[in-house]
Amino acid sequence: MVDVAGNIGGVLSPVLEVGKWLAAPIWHQFKYLYNYNTNFKNLEKQVDKLKNTREEVQRKVIAAERNVEKIRQNVKDWQKDVEKTITKAEQLIQGKEKIPGCFKGLCPNYKQSKRAFKLKRDDIDPLLKQEKEFDQVSFPTIQQDIWLRSSEDYLTFESRNSTVKHVWDALNDDNVYMIGVYGMGGIGKTTLVQEVGRKAEKDKLFEDIVFVEVTQTFDIKRVQTEIGDKLGVKFSNESERANKLYERLKSGKKILLILDNIWENVDLKTIGIPSKMDRGGCQLMFTTRNLDLLEKMGSTNNFKMGILEEGEAWNLFVKMAGDVIQTSELNSLPNDVCKECGGVPIVICTIAKTLKYKSHPSVWKVALQELKALSTTKSHSSVLGQARVAPT
Repeated sequence: MVDVAGNIGGVLSPVLEVGKWLAAPIWHQFKYLYNYNTNFKNLEKQVDKLKNTREEVQRKVIAAERNVEKIRQNVKDWQKDVEKTITKAEQLIQGKEKIPGCFKGLCPNYKQSKRAFKLKRDDIDPLLKQEKEFDQVSFPTIQQDIWLRSSEDYLTFESRNSTVKHVWDALNDDNVYMIGVYGMGGIGKTTLVQEVGRKAEKDKLFEDIVFVEVTQTFDIKRVQTEIGDKLGVKFSNESERANKLYERLKSGKKILLILDNIWENVDLKTIGIPSKMDRGGCQLMFTTRNLDLLEKMGSTNNFKMGILEEGEAWNLFVKMAGDVIQTSELNSLPNDVCKECGGVPIVICTIAKTLKYKSHPSVWKVALQELKALSTTKSHSSVLGQARVAPT
């Protein structure tokens, strides 16, 4: 006897499987058609939520940028992805009203519904989740010192070129650890080493260039703090200051540390500055008025700066004073005042700028008399901050 049930079952089984296979896409289409309005409402809701989140992040970004902080790359990438996703979602939402044959959007379309569902699930939801993982949108940066930026006021002088060259050659010599520039006050030592520093920055000679003014009243804590801030070193307690700076400076990275205006023999180790033997890639540059001081500190590559030559002094005076020197009533007064400045750049600049808009001869005569009086009792460098002229 033939097993009819078994045969029928055997025949129906693959047919049922085919039926299930054919029914699957139909069911998916039906599902998207059935949830058409729901999918679009959910999409619109999440788009609004994403827009609000975008605004919150943007406010944080603006605040961070105003505080001169650097925005994290993952935040920038997130913002770009958000803009693209919002644009895509808005186009999809607007597009549902424009489907041919629709009347006021009443034409469920399973493909559009499917896109709305997947856009929310695969794009918007992950972006919202990612934003919650941002601990911070930015991080503080070590700002470049203003003096390292291009200086339009810097003037080259023939008499200084050899000194600049010697300092530059020493800076490029890995065997040289200390470099000293010395000379009377106001002669332009600081200006020269800063210009060399700018050139070193431009040529990528060092990874970090730090400039700290020591001043006559040496404050070790202030010096350590300034060096630390510029190298990104943070101190949690007083006892670790020197040790942390020492490790940072001897790390092997190329670092130029300029200590400006030294007045006394500074014990470098107490600050946290390594010795020549374990300096890593660190180089030191000093400015001071005293050659003996450099030698006591162990600096053997020392270069003297002198006063400007007469022609150089006059060119600087003209640049600082401007067109007023062409006033015919002044006669030889501008030349006389310039000569009395003694070729000292800071004195020339101070006096010339003071007289820049003074065209009355009497004002220039007063300035000349004060310069002569000061030159007989004090050094020219003391003129800075003391020169006064009567108003016109």
